Amino acid sequence: MDLPDHLHHLVSELGDSLVKALSEDDHCRELAFQIQAKGYGLMLILEASPMSIGPREASDLENEETPLPFSEDDRHLMKSFKIRMD
Repeated sequence: MDLPDHLHHLVSELGDSLVKALSEDDHCRELAFQIQAKGYGLMLILEASPMSIGPREASDLENEETPLPFSEDDRHLMKSFKIRMD
């Protein structure tokens, strides 16, 4: 999917910020070193995609309990990086 330039820039900037945050966290850095010591490389991939196919209803936007379109695995991964989705 081709992203508009402004969105591509934002995703790229987010990726850079995440890599910086992960590299500054001692535990994450140690885990990365352990993985690399076993002969594996690491790569962070971010993908931006539309959150819904059709327009959202106004009632969905007002309801804070509306679930985000992320799988349980996605939410677990984001939580492990201390990424909040609120």
